[in-house]
Amino acid sequence: MHSLLTSLIHSLGSIGSLPVIKEQLLANTLSLTQGCKAYQDNRYNINMKELVTIGKLARRVGLRPSALRYYESEGLLEPAQRSPAGYRLYAPQAEQTLRFIQRAQRLGFSLADIHVLLHEWQTGKLKSETLQQMAQERYFDLERQMTQNLVLQHELGLFLQDLRDNQQKMIDWDESFDQFLEKVCANPLNQPDDDTFEWLLQQTGCELTTPQGREILQALAGLHTHIWQQDDSYHILLISQDEAVGKALQMLAALEAHCSLHTGRQNVPLFLNNDEGFLLKVTGENAFVFVRLFLMLEKMGTNNGANKQKA
Repeated sequence: MHSLLTSLIHSLGSIGSLPVIKEQLLANTLSLTQGCKAYQDNRYNINMKELVTIGKLARRVGLRPSALRYYESEGLLEPAQRSPAGYRLYAPQAEQTLRFIQRAQRLGFSLADIHVLLHEWQTGKLKSETLQQMAQERYFDLERQMTQNLVLQHELGLFLQDLRDNQQKMIDWDESFDQFLEKVCANPLNQPDDDTFEWLLQQTGCELTTPQGREILQALAGLHTHIWQQDDSYHILLISQDEAVGKALQMLAALEAHCSLHTGRQNVPLFLNNDEGFLLKVTGENAFVFVRLFLMLEKMGTNNGANKQKA
């Protein structure tokens, strides 16, 4: 580089360039090449003391080297430099970056979200708005997954109850079985239902949050409820023959018919009569919100619900 620029400078001088300009350019060129040489030497000194190979870094975080190369292709990880032979070399901070990526992926964040979070975190410009938006979307997904497990647990309890009731006259059931059944049917989340109930209501962003909607929900509180999943729909059965309960559930379905939460006409809540009571069929990726609401409604106002069933 030095010889090339020097030759160029002398060529400029031969066609009448100003001597002062030529002298300054030559001085700057020498300074630049000397600086580059010093910088390269310094980088390789760091390499010897601190930088690690891709294989060593991968072992530290429990990944394959191919995973690190993939993260590099996605713009999430960058080697500090390469060795004279062309091998990737990473600074100590790369391990922290990889553990950040692993943790975020384990929590279900997409690579696109991780890219934004990682960049803003590393530059110290992480905004609360960005973090809250991404985290809330992920939290909503977790609530959906938890609901599927809750429904399975709910169905397991009903299945065990049916088996016991069917064989009640032929088998002397142990007290331990009844205790186990009570445990299965208990609220597994052990969380403040009021707070979660309000949060889920806000997520619907629909008529359920209005005074009329809350009045309907109050009328449905404490009722014995059966919930099961069939294909991509949830069936919510309220065990009651009270016409007021059926009317309240029908009003709820009508209120939610135009809510943006139910994307597509096929996802609108459907009210149906059933021999055992009144049925609400909810479909779509946000249907779990109603499942959680009715699971909590069953726990709320138990005494009020018991009185309704006696009527």
